[in-house]
Formats: sequence, structure tokens, C-alpha cells
Amino acid sequence: ECQSQHPVFVQSQYLDKEAKREPGDAVHKIFPGTHLKVFDLHDCYDTIKGKAQKAQSAARAQALAVSGSPEAAHAALQVVGESPKAINPESGTLTRDGMAQINAAANIGVDDLRRMCILRLSFVKGWGPDYHRVNIKYTPCWIEIQLHRALQLLDHVLQWTQMYEAGQDH
Repeated sequence: ECQSQHPVFVQSQYLDKEAKREPGDAVHKIFPGTHLKVFDLHDCYDTIKGKAQKAQSAARAQALAVSGSPEAAHAALQVVGESPKAINPESGTLTRDGMAQINAAANIGVDDLRRMCILRLSFVKGWGPDYHRVNIKYTPCWIEIQLHRALQLLDHVLQWTQMYEAGQDH
């Protein structure tokens, strides 16, 4: 609950998802007296796990595509799903759009996943694409909250991913 007499501005990937916006795309204005959930640990864990698995599958698909392996198209389908523009229906090979989707998924890094475990709050003044202050650092008073349990779960997912990769190599 916002118990301030002034609005609070929050950067939250959970709120972005609820508002159907791109992660990190928005700063959400919370008015005084408003009750609003700004983070969900279960959702964070599921999203981190899904993105880490997708990045891992994308890296595998990239390696197979570069090597010319016939398994490349099958591996790509695990990443892009049934996207009609990703696979050429006649040849069964990846299209440019398909390779772009795989590259985007493979470029998800630890910092991208770590941002999901952080909330940023500014008091009274907003920032971001909808405000004249581009960065939170230009607001008079702000805090960054690193959610310890979410970061622990991220570490767990990354360790699991590394163990899974090591098992795949043998």
C-alpha cells in the first residue's frame, strides 16, 4: 500500500508483465492509498527458469545451425515454437526471421535475468520514457531493492543450467 501523501514510482518487471509491456519499458505511478502487488516470487522464478532454458536451447540451435547439422531445424523449433516465419516450409531450414528469434533468445544474459530480481522506487518524481527524467538517478530521492530470495533462486537456476549443459556434453 502506498501510504505516502505523494505518488511513488516503481520499476517492476512484474508490473510490466501485468500491463502487457516489455520488461523495463515502463515506470509505474502508484497513487497514495493504492494497494498494488509489485513483485511475485513464484512468477519471477518461473520466468527466470523459462528464459534460462530458452537461452540454453537457442545457444544449442545456433551451434547446430553453424555446423550445418540436420538437427538444427528441430532445435530451432524448441526455441521459436510454431512461428510460421521461423522455418521455411519447403526446405525445413531456418529463415532469417527464425535466426533473428534464436539470436535474441541466445543473447539473454545473467544481467537480464538479474534485473528481474530488482525493484527501483522513486518518491514524488517519475523517470523513464514517459517522463522528462531519463534515468532514476536524476530523481531527488530513490532506492533500489535487490530481492535476496529471488537472487538465490536465480543462482539455483543458473547452477542447474550449467549442470544440465555438462550432462548434455557427455
